[in-house]
Amino acid sequence: MISRLQLILCMQLTLLVRVFAQGPPILLDKPIMLGANKGTVRTLYKNQELKVYDFSTCMLEADYNVSNFVALGTEIPINFFQNSIVVGDLNLMAKVQFYNYNRIGKTVRLAAKAKQMFATGKKLETMTLGMGHAMSYLGLLAARESLKLGTQAELGYYFSPSASHLNFLGAKLGFGIPLLKPVYPVNQVNLYFESEGIFAQNHLGKNQYGIYLAPGIQYAKKIFTVEASFQFPLGQQFHHLATYERRSSLLIGGRIII
Repeated sequence: MISRLQLILCMQLTLLVRVFAQGPPILLDKPIMLGANKGTVRTLYKNQELKVYDFSTCMLEADYNVSNFVALGTEIPINFFQNSIVVGDLNLMAKVQFYNYNRIGKTVRLAAKAKQMFATGKKLETMTLGMGHAMSYLGLLAARESLKLGTQAELGYYFSPSASHLNFLGAKLGFGIPLLKPVYPVNQVNLYFESEGIFAQNHLGKNQYGIYLAPGIQYAKKIFTVEASFQFPLGQQFHHLATYERRSSLLIGGRIII
């Protein structure tokens, strides 16, 4: 039977973890769940400059925690492309947290993630704008948050049964640094340094890859968050996947907990 002291310590631990944890990462997904019957609605504006196409996207995102360990979500991209407005590839997501470790001022979480992308956009073999083929994603998410530093990572594989040349391994790593003294309700400014790697199949014996860096800033107050990030390449070479090659991407967005 739980003693009164144990219950008080548990409540204090839960509060402290919520107070000290950094806000959600900007580009990465998070394995940390908000709790049953909680969710997030997010709107992102992305201005993307690729080698082949330049376009902007208004990304509408929503996720809902069915339980403390299971979340479902969706993304709807509205693209502004060549003087027209077109819907990109819609996707559905499921996420299951299978490990959590909590201590005062520190938490570690691991989750598995599956995503299904539907070919509702343009047939241009371009992410978000339209791949022209249905694609699936399986990955792992990890996060460690403490008083001074939040670390997030994601590793997964994108694959299309009907177009295997589009398959690639994706890896992301991010660090969040809080600038203000932790308080509750949340009132925090975070600096983020996030990176992304894309590793596609070799073509005629040549490697295909892209490595990108994205510094960003985020302000979180109570249930609201606003953020901005700028991604640019550190190095890349794509031979028969020219539409994967990026020049830069500017992201501005906001989210609310519901």
